[in-house]
Amino acid sequence: MPDEFDAIQERMEKEEELRKKFTPKPATIKSTGKCLYCGDALTGDLRWCDENCRDDFEYMLHRRTNK
Repeated sequence: MPDEFDAIQERMEKEEELRKKFTPKPATIKSTGKCLYCGDALTGDLRWCDENCRDDFEYMLHRRTNK
């Protein structure tokens, strides 16, 4: 017979499943052959030329979506 802790654990697991199911997935931005921040040409499936451009792009995107 399940005790109180088993019931709590089961409820927490169900809540986590629902949270994962209904949490929106972040949109992925596809590579374009150019750095998405500074516009420099890139090879392969890269989206940014370095970590600084990636971080600046994400900061800019965050600022735009949280106005």
